Amino acid sequence: MIIWINGAFGSGKTTVAEILHSKIENSYLYDPENIGDFLRHNLPQEIQKADFQEYSE
Repeated sequence: MIIWINGAFGSGKTTVAEILHSKIENSYLYDPENIGDFLRHNLPQEIQKADFQEYSE
């Protein structure tokens, strides 16, 4: 099962995700910010986007 939480900045998505993660046994919390950090540190400067959310899926 995948639970995808979407919403505006500051609406509590991370808080809800952390609560669910603590209550669902053997769950994994995936944070797309980690992928953004990876892209920022590993892509050549000339093809990097200003915001990781600008990359297409």
